[in-house]
Amino acid sequence: MMVQQRNPVISTMIPLLAVVATMSGVWAAEPSARLKWDAKFVRMEIPETVLTDQVFLAKVIMRNTGSVAWEGQNQAILHSQNPEDNTTWGTHFVYMRQGNSAKPEEEFTFVSYLKAPSTPGKHAFKWRLARRTPDGKTEYFGESTAPRVIKVEQRPALTPPAPPEQDPSEKRLLTIDDFEYAGSFKVPERVGEGGAGFSESGLALRKMKDGTKRLFLNFTHPRQALFEVEIPGLVKFENGDHGPLRVAQVKKIWGTLRIKIPRTGDIEEVAPNGGFCWEEGKRTLYWSYYHGYRTGDPVPVLAASRLDDGAITHLGFWFIPKPMAGHYKSYWGGVTKLPKEFADQYTGGHTLALGFGGYYSICAPCSRGPALAAVAEPDPASPTVDMVELLAYADPAAAPRDGDYFYGQAPGGIWHHVPDGPSQGYWTMNDWCRSGVFIDLPDKQGYVAFVKLATGRTGYDYGGIYSAGAAHWWYFYHPKNLGQTAKGTKKVGTVMPHSMAKVSYPISPVGTPQPDAAVTGSCFDQEEKLLYLYAPGCFPLGRERHPCVHVYRVR
Repeated sequence: MMVQQRNPVISTMIPLLAVVATMSGVWAAEPSARLKWDAKFVRMEIPETVLTDQVFLAKVIMRNTGSVAWEGQNQAILHSQNPEDNTTWGTHFVYMRQGNSAKPEEEFTFVSYLKAPSTPGKHAFKWRLARRTPDGKTEYFGESTAPRVIKVEQRPALTPPAPPEQDPSEKRLLTIDDFEYAGSFKVPERVGEGGAGFSESGLALRKMKDGTKRLFLNFTHPRQALFEVEIPGLVKFENGDHGPLRVAQVKKIWGTLRIKIPRTGDIEEVAPNGGFCWEEGKRTLYWSYYHGYRTGDPVPVLAASRLDDGAITHLGFWFIPKPMAGHYKSYWGGVTKLPKEFADQYTGGHTLALGFGGYYSICAPCSRGPALAAVAEPDPASPTVDMVELLAYADPAAAPRDGDYFYGQAPGGIWHHVPDGPSQGYWTMNDWCRSGVFIDLPDKQGYVAFVKLATGRTGYDYGGIYSAGAAHWWYFYHPKNLGQTAKGTKKVGTVMPHSMAKVSYPISPVGTPQPDAAVTGSCFDQEEKLLYLYAPGCFPLGRERHPCVHVYRVR
């Protein structure tokens, strides 16, 4: 018996075509079902020519031709192509951004600033949509953008500005060249209920009667714990090897400092999580507090506690006065000491200072750059401190920085000011200053702010602000300029750094990116000319990264 062979082509087509008879008797095929994830390129708006390292705005318009909406962090992300996920234009992805979506048949415009490469020439510009699957894989879908090329021309060389002249009748201003790395030491892994891994800490120096010196430290995670350590011998943290570093010995555990306050929103108590200042004669520790996410009324920023023979006596807590309450987050970073000569000349004898500026959540009350204000010794009978502003930047005024950043979003975001070039940028929404010190020596002086700057793509992405990397800088300010602000002859927001310098803190292993966290504590030993910095994230310890105290000597 003969078996009739089926046509393989027809056999393949039949499952794909639903064949129906029309009323006229003509046979027709229904189109196949729409893909769940699909996209069609519509157009893009990009410049034809840019300069090397130029930040420019790019728009890519895509149509959702699939059957489901694009929404959420893991759906419809533009990825660079040719080659896949290259970073020629500063980043390999562009988000839809939080709150946006695109239904089937809707067009969506992906908008981001991008950054041109440092190498001139013709560079490909091509993108394609992808989504992140539940198992974490990248799954591409739909059309790529049409192939385009952007011409990158060499940026003209600029003559760097001459450094500001120094008055020969004044003390010389400090610069980065006045400092040399002296060594580092480790802080204890745990003290009481506090651990070092995720803790922020201020630093305050204490000289004992026997001539030894201690530092106050404070762990904030998972529980708050204040303690003193004796400063060990310094060892240089070299070639990524943290093994030789000594661990500071704990000499005194004070435990938890918490002060009950009248309920302010959801806050009923404050505890130290910022900087410290120690007054040995009064055995008083001034400490500061900030709130991680605050949208309402100001909270107390300064408190004081007497530490005497194992007993803790809380002396009070204080708010920012109302005339400055509009920028109360400017002074959340901590408290430091002002030189007496400076205080007598400019601040009416106020020798304490609150600072240190930069971004905090809900940035309107923040300083867009380093900040500092002199305060009088607080009065326990008063709810506020007596303040004299020395340094602050109220948006749109901004502290300068380098141009190693760009915003992964459209214009109109938080503190949105694109750089003019590689060497000229403006304080961004992910730049922080958590510590600073005044240094006043017989032959040199200056106020130094320790700054962490975001690098690369920076964006508000789905509930948080993220950056591709971080760099650490020291900002040097002329005390006279700060004094002129106190006297009213300079406006707040007009004082700029006398100099700025990029620094790299010792870190392990070699090649590890610089910590994304700012230096949170600093103090200066006037006798030894030693600067102490509490730096988070220096070396791995289990699943965490451990902090160190780095020490620099003024030459």
